[in-house]
Amino acid sequence: MNLPTKLTLSRIAAIPVIVALFYVVFPYHYLVAGLLFVAAALTDMIDGKIARKRCQVTDLGKLLDPIADKVLACTVLIMEAANGDAMMFFNPPVGVIFTAVIVGREVLIGAFRTIAASKGMILAADKFGKVKTALLNTAIPLMMISEFHVVVKIVGNVVFAAAFVFTVISGANYLIKNRKVLSQQAQKEEKDA
Repeated sequence: MNLPTKLTLSRIAAIPVIVALFYVVFPYHYLVAGLLFVAAALTDMIDGKIARKRCQVTDLGKLLDPIADKVLACTVLIMEAANGDAMMFFNPPVGVIFTAVIVGREVLIGAFRTIAASKGMILAADKFGKVKTALLNTAIPLMMISEFHVVVKIVGNVVFAAAFVFTVISGANYLIKNRKVLSQQAQKEEKDA
């Protein structure tokens, strides 16, 4: 098992630890959980660069990397929405709706990529998706540590709102730009019928 795959697996292994740190109360537990989230999110950039630089891109890595990213971000978002304290601008129903849209977009795009892969097509991430990921990975730890100062909470919520907007834009753009995947699927189903 190569280093990039180990880094991806470490991101998956960090998820239950972050959950435990979020809920087990001790001094600065939100800060520790937030810092661990940042460290785990950074491994996403590092493992991809190492894999490409060392020519260590593997099918296992291609499978696990997006799963690790999505499960990490979605798990922590769901915790924050359930907690409610971090989302000061969004009363619980709005925070839950925003979170549901973000999680739904991740599931939808993952399914879309799976369909494309089954047809031998590779769908690259677009710039809107990269901005969404960067905003989300910034908002999540800021909201997690928002207990320290109201300014941190405000900034975290503003960045979260921007991440939500880019989630919708990037999801729509991705589906429109790659609609041929579904139209080809529909044509194939018609031929098979």
